[in-house]
Amino acid sequence: MRRIITAIALLGLSLSIVLAPTPASAASSVEVTAGTLVARGVAVDLTLTVVCQAGMSGTSNLTLRQRSGDRVAHGTGWAPLRCSGETQVVTGRVFADAGGFAFNKGVALASGHFELCEQENCDFLDFNNTVRITR
Repeated sequence: MRRIITAIALLGLSLSIVLAPTPASAASSVEVTAGTLVARGVAVDLTLTVVCQAGMSGTSNLTLRQRSGDRVAHGTGWAPLRCSGETQVVTGRVFADAGGFAFNKGVALASGHFELCEQENCDFLDFNNTVRITR
């Protein structure tokens, strides 16, 4: 009986260590804070405020969608990042889809995914924010 209880306790302890979030996951965050039209709506520069563990680096896939009347402008882009452990401002450019609609001033939905790694550890940050696009 004592062996079974000990085995269960060790299994529970092992699972709590394996399933615990890494320090990078707990401290990392990203928020889209601004959008600026480029080339009359052909692209938008998104400003992101990011906090992540020093020494990590990677890129983000960015997506932007904006409704204009009964149409939706859509585009994708990317942003590089090298983490310092402090709050950083990063800019990524999103290009409107070819054959689609141009972006305009106003509210849009910005979403994306950062994949940041250092040696064997990786952190994945997803974001989904509304942003006001200005000129």
